[in-house]
Amino acid sequence: MTDQLLTLNAGSSSIKVALFDAAGADGGLPAAHWSGQADGLGAGLDARLRIRDAQGRTLHDAKLEGDARSHRGALAALLDWHAQQGGAGRIAGVGHRIVHGGMDFVAPVRIDDAVLEDLAALEPLAPLHQPHNLAGVRAAMHAFAGVPQVACFDTAFHAVQPELNRRFALPRELHDAGVRRYGFHGLSYESIAHQLARQAPEVANGRVIVAHLGNGASMCAIAQGRSVATTMSFSPLDGLTMGTRYGRLHTAVVVYLTHGRGMSADAAAKHGTTVMHGG
Repeated sequence: MTDQLLTLNAGSSSIKVALFDAAGADGGLPAAHWSGQADGLGAGLDARLRIRDAQGRTLHDAKLEGDARSHRGALAALLDWHAQQGGAGRIAGVGHRIVHGGMDFVAPVRIDDAVLEDLAALEPLAPLHQPHNLAGVRAAMHAFAGVPQVACFDTAFHAVQPELNRRFALPRELHDAGVRRYGFHGLSYESIAHQLARQAPEVANGRVIVAHLGNGASMCAIAQGRSVATTMSFSPLDGLTMGTRYGRLHTAVVVYLTHGRGMSADAAAKHGTTVMHGG
């Protein structure tokens, strides 16, 4: 029976999943069997599960209703579909994208109850992402009891940045308490650096600027395959203007919103993630 790996990227209203062979061909990247995405989870009006093969052909497209609209329910629906295919493989491990690893998690780590508790403590640093990432972890732990669950962190790729680039001009005790530039989208940048090393080593060995452009967007300066600086800093709100995030904002604007306009800190933070859509 072939060992297979499942990867999960759980967001606020979606889960992206892919199934790979555990052993890559000729020592290269593992081959994907299929990838799937459940959209519209939670309060969405049209929750759907779509699965495509490696060539992009649709294998499954169905509406999710009732309990299947939750992260756990959507994952269960996907696994039910997978079981019906009669595949000969077995899930030997599950990899999770976790947005924030804080100061301590700078490399992939196997998840246990203690790690899960530590990651939950980081939710205030990435409130739009971390809770949903961990919901996916809990759903997978429920579905695959005893199967290794591994967390891979978007912040880890940037942990090698020069100390000067990670510091704010603040007292040392605040830096030591975790008020520092973390950087995000690291799994994307790590993948790009890996591909550059394979396909264009002469470029990978120099200095490159990489842009991660989507509803969330950032840029990263990479030298010899290592992160040097990135536009996102303390949180994923910073840097470039994004789909629903204002990006880098002058500190005085926040002070004006909370003091000059009487807006609460929570309201200012919420406004900052929706202002680009006007609501």
